[in-house]
Amino acid sequence: MITHVALPIPVRKTFSYVVPDKWAPFIKPLLRVKVPFKNRDIIGFIVGIEEGYAEGLKEIHEIIDPFPLLSEKAFQLAEWASHYYIAPKGLVLGYAVPPGLSIEQYVKIQALSEIETITLDNLTLRKACKVFGRDVIYEHYNKGFLRLYDTFTNKDFLPGNHEQLNNSGEKILFIGNIQDRLQYYTEKIAQHIHEGENVLMFVPNHHTVGQFCFDKLSERFPGKVLRYGVSVTAKKRMESYFRARNEGGLIILGSRSCLFLSVCRNGLIIVERPEEDEYRNEKGFRFNAVNLAIGRAEIEHIPVALGSVSPPLELYKRAIDGELHIIEKVHPKKRQYVEVIIEKGISVSGSLPEELITLLSRAIESREKVAIYTPRKDYSSHIKCLDCKSLFLCPACGGSLSYQKHKDLLACTGCGRTFSYEARCRQCGSKLIQFSHVGVEYLERSLRELFQGVTIISVTGDSFYENKEAFAKLDYEEPAIIIGTQALTKPYGLKAHKVVMIEWEELMRIGGYRAGEKMLHVLSNLVDVLEPDELYAVMVRRKRIDLKGFFDGKAFCNAELEKRKNAQFPPFVRIFLLEVEKEKELVGIQLVEKIKTAAGRYEITRHITGPLMQRRKKYRWRMILKGNEDQLYDFLTTVSDYPGVRIEADPVNI
Repeated sequence: MITHVALPIPVRKTFSYVVPDKWAPFIKPLLRVKVPFKNRDIIGFIVGIEEGYAEGLKEIHEIIDPFPLLSEKAFQLAEWASHYYIAPKGLVLGYAVPPGLSIEQYVKIQALSEIETITLDNLTLRKACKVFGRDVIYEHYNKGFLRLYDTFTNKDFLPGNHEQLNNSGEKILFIGNIQDRLQYYTEKIAQHIHEGENVLMFVPNHHTVGQFCFDKLSERFPGKVLRYGVSVTAKKRMESYFRARNEGGLIILGSRSCLFLSVCRNGLIIVERPEEDEYRNEKGFRFNAVNLAIGRAEIEHIPVALGSVSPPLELYKRAIDGELHIIEKVHPKKRQYVEVIIEKGISVSGSLPEELITLLSRAIESREKVAIYTPRKDYSSHIKCLDCKSLFLCPACGGSLSYQKHKDLLACTGCGRTFSYEARCRQCGSKLIQFSHVGVEYLERSLRELFQGVTIISVTGDSFYENKEAFAKLDYEEPAIIIGTQALTKPYGLKAHKVVMIEWEELMRIGGYRAGEKMLHVLSNLVDVLEPDELYAVMVRRKRIDLKGFFDGKAFCNAELEKRKNAQFPPFVRIFLLEVEKEKELVGIQLVEKIKTAAGRYEITRHITGPLMQRRKKYRWRMILKGNEDQLYDFLTTVSDYPGVRIEADPVNI
């Protein structure tokens, strides 16, 4: 017998292995198997089986599970995702059933009949396989001599049960503030829990939005909310895994890792704040979890509700096209907003503008809380030698370096490496260094010097955990300044009298074709979460952007959609980024020519823009393809197998 195995590596083809006689009785499609690959063992998935034997093939080393952990519907979702994101099936399946799932540790054995010389009762599956051999245990299990049950529910561990419920496959886009969204969710959840159904709810971040939703839903449904993901211990995660698999009337709260989770009587999927970039998986299998959540709801024929104060344009277009039903509950509240126009940026002037200092001084005198948003977190994200004009670049990958003053380190925004800072140019030795594009750390240090004794807290993705207790200790009547990046848009329970946006207009430069949309999301969520009475935008005159246009979300979205339609950008077409990276320029040029030849063969040359060549540590060429996955699929799958080629579907920043 020969099996064809999909491995969790960036290669589209499957690999064939011979099945030893002792494993032949257990072979089934979608089982996980341990196989040899390039001098190591790797876990893959059986996607094909055929009778016969072939010389030269290596043997399967071991079968991992007693039955496939993925249901047929979960496999359908994996196949769809593989096609839609031009991703190898093995990578997708490896994400769907991650190797860190500690199933054997929490599954126990009960003997249903006497087995000579073997005592198995109350052994974990892990220990039994280690002591007696996995093939022996699975042989007894297949013959009906053993029962497998999990230690959390004491129910049989069986293949996933996806009962077809009599639910509609309705898709809802709920547009409203956070309180209205929570009320809508709880009403829908209550209906499904009453029927003994489960609800799968996606949140973009476990520690911020996730914690907020967990607290609120636990108040309404005590003991019914499970968390699945990195925010809980491995044991708690596995408890959620088995309870979701075996019990009804629960809310399973998680992020991307829940996409393929087996949920019995799954009656509803909720996606909170689908506009968040945290739904995008950027390592290995690259995807947007929002699309997969909608795809799962369609495959399981259950309703899905997507809630936001500022939904992504892709969903908004699907709604106006009739694919989603819109429920809009917006209560406009008049807020004073002011554009503070300055002549020079903070980086250029080297000091905070007087208008900002005056604004903050008055707020402190009035014992108010002020939240300051800025798009950057470090002291400076642009470091330049004033003598030779060269930028400080990463010696490892050639990416731009930012300066973290509290650590006195340079950090690469590309590869993440850090380096000790030397106050001189590595190119010419000059000590005339200019810091620009300043962020949270610069503002925090400057404001601490100006307003000594005033509570000042920074909020970034890195510092939130360090400063979490400071939020809890804030007195209601105590003046405070909270400085942060987009982390300020997460619900911490914090409210601010004033919100100040500094260099908000810089998002127009760094946000690619989604820049305007990104600015709308930031503004809308700052107002939604912090509920300020007054809003200020500190902008450099030559970069000024009209703030008024962002307060009518519907008008903004319609205008933005018209622009993208004319420019043929998403959501009207899909974009694929094709990158070639080689050590030697000539080798790269030859590969680019090979790609061009393939494009001509598939008649898709008109869909390609580029290549654009860059040189850092290596030579890199980038090409952009516009179209849909069906038009470009054959070409993309062909070139994705060329060594040195990487394809990214729906890139965020181009």
